[in-house]
Amino acid sequence: MRTVRIIFCALLLFHLLPAYSFAQASLDEIIPRIRKDVVTIRSPERPLRGAQIFDPYFYFYQTALPPGKGSYPLATGFVMADGIHVATSYRQLDGASSFQVVSEAGKVFDAQLLGADSSLDLAVLKIKNAKGFGGVDLGNSKSSRLGDPLYVFGKSLRFMVLKANLSSMASGEGNFGRHWLIDTPTHPGVAGGPVVDTRGRVVGMASFNPDGPSQLGVVLPAALLSKAAAQLIHSGKLSKAWLGIVPKNLASVDDLDHIRGSEIKGGVLVENLIVDGPAAKAGLQIGDFILAMDEKTLLQVTDLNDFLDRHKAGKTVNIKIHRGGKGVMLLQLQLGDEPSAQDLPNASQLL
Repeated sequence: MRTVRIIFCALLLFHLLPAYSFAQASLDEIIPRIRKDVVTIRSPERPLRGAQIFDPYFYFYQTALPPGKGSYPLATGFVMADGIHVATSYRQLDGASSFQVVSEAGKVFDAQLLGADSSLDLAVLKIKNAKGFGGVDLGNSKSSRLGDPLYVFGKSLRFMVLKANLSSMASGEGNFGRHWLIDTPTHPGVAGGPVVDTRGRVVGMASFNPDGPSQLGVVLPAALLSKAAAQLIHSGKLSKAWLGIVPKNLASVDDLDHIRGSEIKGGVLVENLIVDGPAAKAGLQIGDFILAMDEKTLLQVTDLNDFLDRHKAGKTVNIKIHRGGKGVMLLQLQLGDEPSAQDLPNASQLL
């Protein structure tokens, strides 16, 4: 009987190993598959950039683009599955109003900016008269795991591949708070480029955050990218429920010492408010702790983002907060519709 079990296990292993090996692909197989849909995004104009740090040319050569150039390199992008639309980094396009997409074969296509979202650092372009693109295989980033090996592709000035490992999937606060972190720095040379797993599936898009840790890279997960891109293609903006606050995680439970004795274990701090935003209209104040929205307990900004993802603008929700000197309070708030990247309030509109 034992011999039969051993033979059965050996046969099972024999059948499983090839399936696993075929699921993986060598880099030599992945590169040509991805390369044909990785594009350079450039502008025939010379946009007034907010900061040279985002310029691919300046990144590589530490000098301004020489005069006489016929176009201005902006970013890497990749053609989505429909063969028409390109995903790229919103920040890298800053200051430009006209765009061109250059294929691996060197063909130049005019492109139209359909929409963008600054919090995700995502922009979607539509290629005019697109030909020769097959589109990438957009994978399910929700199946990715910490430590997964990844490849980051770039082609703003030259084609390049970076090897990396997935270091963090936890969400935080502020712009880039919902992005992954990888253990290889991302930079203007790869910003907007596809991030690919060992099966050759695109599981994210590289972003460049000069304000983040210099030794880490930033990646927008494919699950967020896919959902957001569909909305940008359809309506030019994301329809997202919005509070109009600057949220902040608590550094630790010790920050709640002044209300110790309660059952409060965490919350989202209202660090600032947008003037005339939904939260300000509902009576929230700077320094309030948001403890729950409807029946969902909020322990950190991730929980707040999850709640807003599941609700639409216009819905009235109950908010449980803690306010210094007054204790726990209940308020009602009507969720707003988050403005587009171009219309987001600036610092002058904070309280």
